[in-house]
Amino acid sequence: MEYAALYMFTAVFVLLLLGYPVALTLAGTSLIAALLGVITGHFDLIFLNALPNRLFGIMANQTLMAV
Repeated sequence: MEYAALYMFTAVFVLLLLGYPVALTLAGTSLIAALLGVITGHFDLIFLNALPNRLFGIMANQTLMAV
């Protein structure tokens, strides 16, 4: 599992070279890595359950709405 960051960086690099959009590449790579971590037991699913609350908090930020 110590090579997980290298695998993720390689996946992002290859997908960007293939022409996929940056947002989809970063989001997809992180979700796939998280799901692989859940399957192998290195990542808790509760962290993915907190994601919608964090995204709503970011979208409700008054400073970001002004920009």
